[in-house]
Amino acid sequence: MVRKNIVLSSLLLGLVSASPLHQKRQDLPIDSYDESVAAGAGSTDSPPVGDVVPQIVDNYDVDAVAAEITAAIVNTPPAEAQASTDAPPEVITVNLKRSTKVARADAPATSCIVRTFNGPQVSNPDTPEAFTSFAGFSTAAIDSTKAANVPSGYAVVPNFVDLKVLAQDKSYITYTSSKLTGYDTKKCAAICDTTAGCTSFNIYYERVPLEISKATQVPDAALGCPGLADATSATLIKCAFYGMPLVASSAKSPAYQFQGKAFKVVYAGSTAFTKSAGPSVDGFQGPITFNNAAINAPAPVIDHGFLRSQTFGTNVPFDPELCAASCRAQTEYNAKHGTNKGQACVFFNAYVMYKNGKDGVFTCAYYGVPYGTSYAKNTGQKDNSGNVWTIGSSFGYYAPGSYVAK
Repeated sequence: MVRKNIVLSSLLLGLVSASPLHQKRQDLPIDSYDESVAAGAGSTDSPPVGDVVPQIVDNYDVDAVAAEITAAIVNTPPAEAQASTDAPPEVITVNLKRSTKVARADAPATSCIVRTFNGPQVSNPDTPEAFTSFAGFSTAAIDSTKAANVPSGYAVVPNFVDLKVLAQDKSYITYTSSKLTGYDTKKCAAICDTTAGCTSFNIYYERVPLEISKATQVPDAALGCPGLADATSATLIKCAFYGMPLVASSAKSPAYQFQGKAFKVVYAGSTAFTKSAGPSVDGFQGPITFNNAAINAPAPVIDHGFLRSQTFGTNVPFDPELCAASCRAQTEYNAKHGTNKGQACVFFNAYVMYKNGKDGVFTCAYYGVPYGTSYAKNTGQKDNSGNVWTIGSSFGYYAPGSYVAK
């Protein structure tokens, strides 16, 4: 079951009109970033080695999460106006946690088996160094990025091609190996398209020990398959799926790890793909692509339609449907309580906010006035500590009849 944990700021929802009243520019909601990262800190960020404990991951339920967000908005008493004239817009940080189960092999057993595998064995010589330098792996990875081979609706992640490390990101959903018969990016894309919340995938070759325990799917010295340094290897081709857009800085796993007594697990041909367009959202026009910039409303922003910002935990998928649900709830709340001058939410900007190019946080900004591409000017900012904040995967969505091109 998917569990939600919503952390609300004391000045909720940007309802305090004095908070952004005299803001000279529309800053990014960087004050909530660390809280968003912390919210996803306990989540798994990459697949296990081999097929050891396949994760049964609950389906991401957008309706359930959206209902939780909506309830948090419409059930909140109106905030009182504050005297502050320079406080940043308040935010909500939403953390989604998926429960998982561990699936053992088909049944307990007291013997070693030769594992099944779906990639070519590197046996002459059978060493980690020969595996990572095997030309066939590089050829397959590079060929997959040619225009004719890139899956429809996806783009190659720049500088994440034919690497020897894997993606690590708290939006990790699940992985597959058994469904692949080769280095098949189109098959991975098809699986991503039918996996709730999936936005990106990482395909790669993994060197694993050939002999493993049937019961645990890992080496077991007591059974006679200890996973020594010179144990015969097998090759798995795997695809790992993520809810956030992967970027070059996502490639940060260790280059190797050990399994059994001393078997060295290494990787090759690691390449990432991400969806090339924002998803459509029921009841809204769009998406309109703003690329690597967020909307910068005229100052003072409260007089030009800015309602509030919202960030999500790093394990929450990039899903503008959540923004849409929050936008509708904001409209209902404003009409009921007269907050934000009673404005309806008619436009939102969904994007990913990065700190020093890493650890993207899904962010939404809401407006009572629609803005087009000419206002997508906020490409980032620096803070007093020298951190650089940037934007990626930015899209605009409009309530019916509210679309403006510029």
